[in-house]
Amino acid sequence: MDQFEEHGIRVVTGRDASARALRSPDLTSDPGIGSPSVLLRDGEGHTRLRGVLREIIARLEPLPAPVLAGIEAVVAGLGPEFDLVRDFARPVAGAVTSSVLGVALDDGFLDRLEATTANLDVFGGTDRAGQAAAFRLAVQLSRTPAGPGGLTALRDAHAAGRLDEDELMFNPVVLAHAAYENSLNFLACAGLALATSGPKSVRELAAEICPARYVLRFGPEGPVAISLADGLPFGLGRHACPGSGVALAEAEVALGALAKLLAGGCSVTDVRWKTHPVFHGLAKAVVTRSGNG
Repeated sequence: MDQFEEHGIRVVTGRDASARALRSPDLTSDPGIGSPSVLLRDGEGHTRLRGVLREIIARLEPLPAPVLAGIEAVVAGLGPEFDLVRDFARPVAGAVTSSVLGVALDDGFLDRLEATTANLDVFGGTDRAGQAAAFRLAVQLSRTPAGPGGLTALRDAHAAGRLDEDELMFNPVVLAHAAYENSLNFLACAGLALATSGPKSVRELAAEICPARYVLRFGPEGPVAISLADGLPFGLGRHACPGSGVALAEAEVALGALAKLLAGGCSVTDVRWKTHPVFHGLAKAVVTRSGNG
């Protein structure tokens, strides 16, 4: 394996080494703290939770017509100057996340969701601001009326005995984060690539950008951070992203429409990057279309 150590955590890089680590039976996602999150489970608990979430995601395969129309409307509404994050990626990712959950998510909720991600200490340090913010979101979602979609499906799964109380409380936040944050970061970065470097396929862009740079696993010798940035944007093995199909379909529509909008040329200014060590994304990038056409 290509590896080094940083802050007491072994880091695995390189596509082949990372693929072997992701598939290794000697590494687990469970840190041994009894987390209700599907991300921090293995074995029967992970299989059961993943099955429920996969059923939810499957409802958006293919993307329903109202979701497609909503994405296209976001791009059609972009003016001669716009911020790739605030005006493009955020409303697209927000609309898809609303459809995943079956809940109308306002800007305040998206603000809190982004703040939660920005404070998540995924390498297990002492800063618990992200965990506290995630708990507050969990409480909010537990009290939110919902239509058909993921939140109602999770509640139905709990009523049927497929989820316990803690799993019902925390996995809506996991689902919201997975549907929103990675899409937000990917769409903004991919939009920047289209604006500055010309057209590429969505799969090429996903592999190059990789909005989630590492995943954490635990082995006999301690924690291991596995890089996804060498062509493994959706991971591999039992924890591979179950929503990759939806993410790619969302991006095909949004980025395809954006590419047509930018076909006449553009310039990009005020490019600012987020600083989270794992979640790679833009904070801002202003696009001005040539001739304001």
